[in-house]
Amino acid sequence: MINEWNELKRTFSSPRAILSYAFALLLLAGYIVFYQFAPLGEPFDNLVLNSITSLAALAVAGVSTVVFLYYDPEDHPRKIWKNMMIGAWLWFFAEAAWQIYAFIFEEVPVPSIADFGWWLGFLFFTFALYHQYSAIMPGESETIRLYAIGAWLVVLLLPLSLLSALGTFTVESFVDFYYPFADLAVGIAGLALVFVFRGGALMRPWIGLMIFGVSDMLYAWAEKTGMYAWSAENSNALTLVIDSTYLLAYLIFGLGILGHWMLLRHGLRSK
Repeated sequence: MINEWNELKRTFSSPRAILSYAFALLLLAGYIVFYQFAPLGEPFDNLVLNSITSLAALAVAGVSTVVFLYYDPEDHPRKIWKNMMIGAWLWFFAEAAWQIYAFIFEEVPVPSIADFGWWLGFLFFTFALYHQYSAIMPGESETIRLYAIGAWLVVLLLPLSLLSALGTFTVESFVDFYYPFADLAVGIAGLALVFVFRGGALMRPWIGLMIFGVSDMLYAWAEKTGMYAWSAENSNALTLVIDSTYLLAYLIFGLGILGHWMLLRHGLRSK
């Protein structure tokens, strides 16, 4: 634990890590500037904003691919990172599809092909978690599988039940409220690895998913109450907080994966 903490401090202060942090901060700062001041006018400001988000998603997919390729075919972690990589690429394609929809049609239908990509991405992130837990508790694979199925049933039924009880169920509202529950479910399952690994490197990428959950919950609430549209029309800070938090989640997700790769490169964990 102490050795790992020292290794974390060493890798996070390396020139490559500092460059990565600077790139992430530059993306976030550029996003806020274009969001607040709209220097190019419509539709180009939205194009830049959506492109920054897509670039962050692409960075996550790219670095997860690098980690996947680090492992040899016979290495068990390769199964974990294959699913992480596929999920990350699906999310990138979903972001790109959403961006194209928004640029051509302005209004993006719900659900759309982008939602299909995000849903599939969640499935592969779940597979990644399953392989992680199965590696730690090889005799409990069936139990882990049942827990995973039960968790996803809760994720699907909880927003459905809440919206139905409130009499506000629509397909669009269900999709909006599904995402924060899914983000939090996967994020919490990933962060539970903190206790299994005692602060190990594999838990860090999942922190980003927890932040996705916060951002998506804020968006679902603001969209349902009309606050999002009101905030956008009145240049209120609410939309900036929600949308920039979404970008921040991608950046933290990617930096967490990058940190894991840097630990691998420094030899803290063997292949």
